[in-house]
Amino acid sequence: MYSAPETDRIQYNLNNGILTKKKEMMRVCETFCSISGESSWQGLAATFVRFAGCDVDCSWCDTDYSRRGDEGTKVTVEDILSICRVNGVPRVVLTGGEPLMQEELPELCRRLCDEGYQVQVETSGTRLVDVLDKRVLKIVDIKPPSAFAKRGFHWGNLDVLAPEDELKFVMASREDYEWALRIIDKCVLLGKHKITFSPVTGRLEPAKLAEWMLEDKLPHRLRLQLHKIIWPDETRGR
Repeated sequence: MYSAPETDRIQYNLNNGILTKKKEMMRVCETFCSISGESSWQGLAATFVRFAGCDVDCSWCDTDYSRRGDEGTKVTVEDILSICRVNGVPRVVLTGGEPLMQEELPELCRRLCDEGYQVQVETSGTRLVDVLDKRVLKIVDIKPPSAFAKRGFHWGNLDVLAPEDELKFVMASREDYEWALRIIDKCVLLGKHKITFSPVTGRLEPAKLAEWMLEDKLPHRLRLQLHKIIWPDETRGR
């Protein structure tokens, strides 16, 4: 596999008298086939591409190994397309880390959609998702206080998300839960977007979150991480 030198990141070439920008290499932490554990694709087989690098640094991140942007394998859009073709699964989940840190992500999404794949991008919500193809399903987090996120949510995302896209609140405490309710009310999210609540594994019992939601008669969906139920001892590749 060809690995471009770092100087190629924003370098331009004069090729046959035409100035063209060199393609940015993406850094991938891992790729694998699995059952989708979250979102409306829960339970469906998909090819997962986990990108390396994240500048949000949530306190309870469950993919800590993917945070460093200088790690992982350098790949091209064509490399990822080849992996998806070999796997032969119609759905592709692009996750991280933070996938929107990859400059070539919009091009990858467009190429995947053009080849007939259903594409989903899981993002922290700290960057605008309007750079992505409209055919892409966006799963967008809004980080609660317990995450101690180093980057805040980009509120402009609420204006560009499509009705089929999903907003996800992951919570570790009652404080997070009540904070999420205030955000939903203040931003008038009910009825505009699909909203899911998920507990942080080991920090908030699913039954407790379910009780709160039942008491408040919430119309939102409670979603657990199915892959952690199926493979509780696996820390990577699931």
